[in-house]
Amino acid sequence: MRVITDLSGLIKELDKSSKDEYAAIGAKLNIPPNQLQQYSHWNSKFYTRNCIKRTDHYELILLCWEEGQVTPIHCHGGEECWVYVIEGSLKETHYLLDNQKLSLENVEILSKGEKSFMCDELGFHKLANINEGRSISLHLYMDPINSCGKFDEKTKKFEQVDLSYYSYEGKRVTELI
Repeated sequence: MRVITDLSGLIKELDKSSKDEYAAIGAKLNIPPNQLQQYSHWNSKFYTRNCIKRTDHYELILLCWEEGQVTPIHCHGGEECWVYVIEGSLKETHYLLDNQKLSLENVEILSKGEKSFMCDELGFHKLANINEGRSISLHLYMDPINSCGKFDEKTKKFEQVDLSYYSYEGKRVTELI
């Protein structure tokens, strides 16, 4: 099995593959951070979602995390998601919903080069940058996700939210899209 060590090779593989092959492609990744530099955009107030490529079949997003930044607990809008840690470390916390009550399922630490898989059938999750400094993670969604359920800590309920990009195809967007 050939290892994928650059972004253009990954995109080439994704473009010619079927959805059933995405997991196998994810297992072959070994992309260094310098391959993603043009897509790395940061914000001190929140992690950024930087779209590298979006097609009808997949969405490839680079998340850039400053120290301590965390996603809300969320689902994946019915889609499958693979996470690959390019740099740093993330804590992934999994939750289950039973009788309208959210409960902790498990916690995993993902370090550089490690991968994770998530889909709604497995429950909900949140990710947190636990690195002393920045982290970078690459996210592959089996179909693009326009919205998802986000857990509101105050109301203790899920609400549907529209998702946006901080940058698209390497260019910073003026309004989040």
